[in-house]
Amino acid sequence: ITVNDFPSNDLQFDAPIVDHQQLEKILATPQTFDTSAMINGDELAYVLFTSGTTGSPKGVEVSHDNFMTFVDWMLSDEFKIKEHANFLGQPPYSFDLSNMYWLPALLPGGTIKALPHEVVENFGQMFTALPNLDLEVFVGTPSFADMLMLSPAFNQQKMPSLKTFLFCGEELTVKTAKGLHQRFPDAKIFNTYGPTETTVAVSEIEITPEIIENNDRLPVGYAKPGVKLSIWNGDQEITTPGEQGEIVISGNSVARGYMNNPEKTAKSFFKIDGVPAYRTGDAGTLDSDGLLHHKGRMDFQIKLHGYRIELDEVRASLEKSPLIKQAVAVPKYNKDGKVTHLIAYVIPNESTEDTAGLTKQIRESLDGLIMPYMMPTQFVYRES
Repeated sequence: ITVNDFPSNDLQFDAPIVDHQQLEKILATPQTFDTSAMINGDELAYVLFTSGTTGSPKGVEVSHDNFMTFVDWMLSDEFKIKEHANFLGQPPYSFDLSNMYWLPALLPGGTIKALPHEVVENFGQMFTALPNLDLEVFVGTPSFADMLMLSPAFNQQKMPSLKTFLFCGEELTVKTAKGLHQRFPDAKIFNTYGPTETTVAVSEIEITPEIIENNDRLPVGYAKPGVKLSIWNGDQEITTPGEQGEIVISGNSVARGYMNNPEKTAKSFFKIDGVPAYRTGDAGTLDSDGLLHHKGRMDFQIKLHGYRIELDEVRASLEKSPLIKQAVAVPKYNKDGKVTHLIAYVIPNESTEDTAGLTKQIRESLDGLIMPYMMPTQFVYRES
């Protein structure tokens, strides 16, 4: 089914093709809707392909019940989304973050204000369009919010209706949350977490100014109803609060597995006391009250001079410097595959010719804020 014209007539398919013109005619013709064949229970709601860390795509099979537990949670008192709200529809449907806006918008009679891809690509058009959309709920990634904050018009004065921010898909940094609170002091900011394999998101927390002040890295929340979060070391559950291990998610949000891929399904999906569970490959800790802290990917951990270092933690520590806009830490390996040192790629807040002087200033600004063994020995400066 082609929603746009095909880029080429040379493409050959064995399946029947409904082209763009036929599709328009079909959509314009009224049809009676038969509700006798509605999907429910453990029947498949959607398959979403995710590359994972290995790069080979895996089709995650999400059932009707998986999806309903997520949508019911989104429309519960946790998020306090009002009826008939205007949602920003920016994440594409191939990204399961889109599930955070399309059904939670439509079920209570809301409106999706979709931004075409070409508008998102053109900052001038996007910054002009946004204040005129009367948005009430923002759904997106933190990096998209960072992009919007490049516009001086992205603030409460120009967009007074925007009262709810829902984040998922990547880490919400202290810097981004602080910037949003300054621009939208009356808005609520929610941080959520969850892999595609557990139906979009399974935990949430409202990020208040107090949480921002008291955390170097923001927590990702408490488990939603029907889900249990636990921390594991191999096949052994860790019960000591604050001890780091692999995040394991069990409960009614866990998908059926990977489509036509029993080998990979068996590797990541299992059961805890008869309840479906999923090994996330994410590192994390749980507080005694059940608050989850995400510590990055297990496979982004390296050993350097005997220390176990989480690359995301180095990035978060570097970004505490007022001289740094954004940073990333990369390990340098020798021919034996051992890490010899860390390289920091940095976008400075202000460009300078004196990179040696800037490096010295950054090191001084981070004194006491980063463990000495985590400090990169080489700094590379970039404009973007």
